[in-house]
Amino acid sequence: MLIRTIPRLRELLEEIIPRNKVFENFEVKHDFPVIGVRIMMLNARCLEARPGHPALILLAMEDVTELT
Repeated sequence: MLIRTIPRLRELLEEIIPRNKVFENFEVKHDFPVIGVRIMMLNARCLEARPGHPALILLAMEDVTELT
């Protein structure tokens, strides 16, 4: 899992809900077992929680391997 292998990504995601933060254009390079090395661009933000429900994180991932 990407979050376990990339400490900085985990830190960023853990800051989003309690601090109502956003991050954009976080680049991740990862070697996937079947498809090989891919470069992903990640963006995340906290979604407003509905009463009685936990806050959610919207995480968008874009494969930018071919663009680099």
